[in-house]
Amino acid sequence: MWLFLGQVEDQDVRLFLSSFQLTRFVAWDRVGVAGAIMATRAAAMFDPHVDIPRLAHNLPILRGRRREYSSAASKIAIFARPQDPIYIWDRLARKAARHRDWVRGGRTGPKYLGRNYGNEDGHDYPAFWRVCDAARREEREKADFQQAYARLILDFRNGAGGDVMADPATTPDHFIERRLLDKLMVWEGMLLEGQPI
Repeated sequence: MWLFLGQVEDQDVRLFLSSFQLTRFVAWDRVGVAGAIMATRAAAMFDPHVDIPRLAHNLPILRGRRREYSSAASKIAIFARPQDPIYIWDRLARKAARHRDWVRGGRTGPKYLGRNYGNEDGHDYPAFWRVCDAARREEREKADFQQAYARLILDFRNGAGGDVMADPATTPDHFIERRLLDKLMVWEGMLLEGQPI
């Protein structure tokens, strides 16, 4: 489990970026990314609606196309700030979020389902966040999600993830709940794409 609790070094960044498949299209300035992780963790206040888009625009790269790196920013933020309500911007999770939004709002047509979360400035992380937060509230009402969540909490608090995951002061219950939702939405996205599971 990745949680940025101590000093973040170049090697930590390299392993983190590669394990989350964030190295395919860009060469990162790993020292700069380490600094961004430390600054994110140290911030007195963090508003995901504002700070994730800001981080996504400002993550330092060495080579590659300068663009909005919302996936990297949200993954850095969730592990640097496990106490804050952050959802991971992921292609498959976005597909699941769009589908959930479609079903919830009675919208129709494949054009709506194929739309990305974007606005004139680029990615619309706040819109994606709102759908994920609604999905989390909906899942809390479902017995299977409640059971999986309770089992994860029990396992982690009993040491299944090591000392960091056992400590609710470091890894709050709502962090584990959000990560469970992230995983669920990735699987939903795979199903929506027709990928074999």
